[in-house]
Amino acid sequence: MTALIYAHAERCLDCSACEVACEREHGASNVTVVRVEDRFAAPLMCRHCDPAPCVTVCTAGALTTADGLVVLDAGRCTGCGLCLLACPFGVMAWTADGRTVHHCDLCAGRQAVGQEPVCALTCPAGALSWEEVGDFAARVQQRAAAEMVRAQQAAVRR
Repeated sequence: MTALIYAHAERCLDCSACEVACEREHGASNVTVVRVEDRFAAPLMCRHCDPAPCVTVCTAGALTTADGLVVLDAGRCTGCGLCLLACPFGVMAWTADGRTVHHCDLCAGRQAVGQEPVCALTCPAGALSWEEVGDFAARVQQRAAAEMVRAQQAAVRR
Protein backbone atom coordinates (compact mmCIF):
# COMPACT_ATOMS: atom_id res chain seq x y z
CA MET A 1 0.00 0.00 0.00
CA THR A 2 1.09 3.59 -0.61
CA ALA A 3 1.48 6.17 2.14
CA LEU A 4 1.19 9.90 1.48
CA ILE A 5 1.33 13.13 3.45
CA TYR A 6 -2.12 14.53 4.15
CA ALA A 7 -2.63 18.19 5.00
CA HIS A 8 -5.31 19.13 7.52
CA ALA A 9 -5.59 22.87 6.92
CA GLU A 10 -7.99 23.33 9.85
CA ARG A 11 -5.13 22.38 12.19
CA CYS A 12 -2.34 24.48 10.64
CA LEU A 13 -0.92 27.12 12.99
CA ASP A 14 1.08 28.89 10.25
CA CYS A 15 4.22 28.32 12.36
CA SER A 16 6.43 27.29 9.39
CA ALA A 17 7.96 24.39 11.37
CA CYS A 18 7.36 22.08 8.39
CA GLU A 19 9.10 24.49 6.00
CA VAL A 20 12.11 24.88 8.29
CA ALA A 21 12.41 21.12 8.90
CA CYS A 22 12.18 20.38 5.18
CA GLU A 23 14.80 23.00 4.33
CA ARG A 24 17.11 21.58 6.99
CA GLU A 25 16.63 18.06 5.62
CA HIS A 26 16.88 18.87 1.89
CA GLY A 27 18.68 22.20 1.61
CA ALA A 28 15.52 23.80 0.19
CA SER A 29 11.96 23.60 1.42
CA ASN A 30 9.57 21.47 -0.58
CA VAL A 31 6.69 22.61 1.63
CA THR A 32 5.07 26.03 1.45
CA VAL A 33 2.57 27.29 4.00
CA VAL A 34 0.11 29.57 2.23
CA ARG A 35 -2.20 32.03 4.00
CA VAL A 36 -5.69 32.00 2.53
CA GLU A 37 -7.67 35.24 2.82
CA ASP A 38 -6.07 35.94 6.23
CA ARG A 39 -8.43 33.30 7.63
CA PHE A 40 -6.38 30.13 7.68
CA ALA A 41 -3.12 28.61 6.51
CA ALA A 42 -2.60 25.55 4.34
CA PRO A 43 0.62 23.57 3.96
CA LEU A 44 1.22 22.70 0.29
CA MET A 45 3.61 20.16 -1.22
CA CYS A 46 3.74 17.82 -4.20
CA ARG A 47 0.57 15.72 -4.30
CA HIS A 48 2.14 13.09 -6.59
CA CYS A 49 -0.81 13.36 -8.98
CA ASP A 50 -1.99 10.44 -11.11
CA PRO A 51 -1.77 11.32 -13.91
CA ALA A 52 0.82 13.99 -13.13
CA PRO A 53 0.69 17.06 -15.41
CA CYS A 54 4.34 17.84 -14.63
CA VAL A 55 5.40 14.39 -15.89
CA THR A 56 3.26 14.79 -19.01
CA VAL A 57 4.95 18.05 -20.06
CA CYS A 58 8.53 17.09 -19.15
CA THR A 59 10.21 16.71 -22.53
CA ALA A 60 13.57 15.77 -21.01
CA GLY A 61 12.17 12.75 -19.17
CA ALA A 62 13.46 14.16 -15.86
CA LEU A 63 10.07 13.60 -14.24
CA THR A 64 8.61 10.10 -14.24
CA THR A 65 6.26 8.08 -12.08
CA ALA A 66 7.23 4.99 -10.12
CA ASP A 67 5.13 3.15 -7.57
CA GLY A 68 2.53 5.93 -7.65
CA LEU A 69 5.03 8.70 -6.95
CA VAL A 70 6.43 11.50 -9.11
CA VAL A 71 10.19 11.00 -9.29
CA LEU A 72 12.67 13.69 -10.36
CA ASP A 73 16.01 12.87 -11.96
CA ALA A 74 17.69 16.26 -11.50
CA GLY A 75 20.54 15.20 -13.77
CA ARG A 76 18.14 15.03 -16.72
CA CYS A 77 16.37 18.33 -15.93
CA THR A 78 17.06 20.96 -18.59
CA GLY A 79 15.49 23.80 -16.61
CA CYS A 80 12.81 24.54 -19.19
CA GLY A 81 10.26 25.25 -16.45
CA LEU A 82 7.29 23.57 -18.13
CA CYS A 83 6.63 21.48 -15.02
CA LEU A 84 6.29 24.64 -12.93
CA LEU A 85 3.61 25.88 -15.31
CA ALA A 86 1.81 22.52 -15.44
CA CYS A 87 1.65 21.83 -11.70
CA PRO A 88 -1.94 22.51 -10.58
CA PHE A 89 -0.78 23.14 -7.00
CA GLY A 90 2.17 25.40 -7.86
CA VAL A 91 4.55 23.33 -5.75
CA MET A 92 7.37 22.66 -8.20
CA ALA A 93 10.16 25.15 -7.49
CA TRP A 94 13.50 26.31 -8.87
CA THR A 95 16.66 25.22 -7.12
CA ALA A 96 18.74 27.99 -5.51
CA ASP A 97 20.89 28.31 -8.64
CA GLY A 98 17.78 28.56 -10.86
CA ARG A 99 19.01 25.88 -13.27
CA THR A 100 16.77 22.97 -12.33
CA VAL A 101 13.66 22.25 -10.29
CA HIS A 102 12.91 20.40 -7.08
CA HIS A 103 9.78 19.04 -5.44
CA CYS A 104 8.70 16.95 -2.44
CA ASP A 105 9.93 13.37 -2.73
CA LEU A 106 8.14 12.37 0.50
CA CYS A 107 11.56 12.14 2.18
CA ALA A 108 12.53 9.05 0.19
CA GLY A 109 15.85 8.81 2.05
CA ARG A 110 14.09 8.78 5.41
CA GLN A 111 11.52 6.26 4.20
CA ALA A 112 14.31 3.95 3.05
CA VAL A 113 15.38 3.60 6.69
CA GLY A 114 11.84 3.32 8.07
CA GLN A 115 11.32 6.96 9.10
CA GLU A 116 8.39 9.19 8.23
CA PRO A 117 8.76 12.47 6.30
CA VAL A 118 10.31 15.20 8.42
CA CYS A 119 7.48 17.72 7.85
CA ALA A 120 4.84 15.38 9.29
CA LEU A 121 7.14 14.39 12.14
CA THR A 122 7.84 18.05 13.01
CA CYS A 123 4.37 19.61 12.76
CA PRO A 124 3.36 20.54 16.33
CA ALA A 125 -0.36 20.74 15.50
CA GLY A 126 -0.69 17.52 13.51
CA ALA A 127 -1.65 19.47 10.40
CA LEU A 128 0.49 17.08 8.35
CA SER A 129 0.06 13.34 8.73
CA TRP A 130 1.83 10.42 7.12
CA GLU A 131 -0.80 7.78 6.40
CA GLU A 132 -1.61 4.84 4.18
CA VAL A 133 -4.08 5.88 1.47
CA GLY A 134 -6.62 3.22 2.48
CA ASP A 135 -6.47 4.13 6.18
CA PHE A 136 -6.98 7.80 5.39
CA ALA A 137 -9.91 7.06 3.06
CA ALA A 138 -11.59 4.82 5.68
CA ARG A 139 -11.23 7.53 8.33
CA VAL A 140 -12.72 10.16 6.01
CA GLN A 141 -15.65 7.86 5.17
CA GLN A 142 -16.33 7.21 8.86
CA ARG A 143 -16.23 10.92 9.64
CA ALA A 144 -18.61 11.69 6.73
CA ALA A 145 -21.04 8.95 7.81
CA ALA A 146 -21.03 10.20 11.42
CA GLU A 147 -21.72 13.74 10.19
CA MET A 148 -24.66 12.50 8.09
CA VAL A 149 -26.14 10.71 11.13
CA ARG A 150 -25.75 13.87 13.25
CA ALA A 151 -27.46 15.95 10.54
CA GLN A 152 -30.33 13.47 10.29
CA GLN A 153 -30.80 13.42 14.07
CA ALA A 154 -30.80 17.22 14.17
CA ALA A 155 -33.43 17.34 11.39
CA VAL A 156 -35.67 14.85 13.23
CA ARG A 157 -35.49 16.95 16.44
CA ARG A 158 -36.80 20.03 14.63
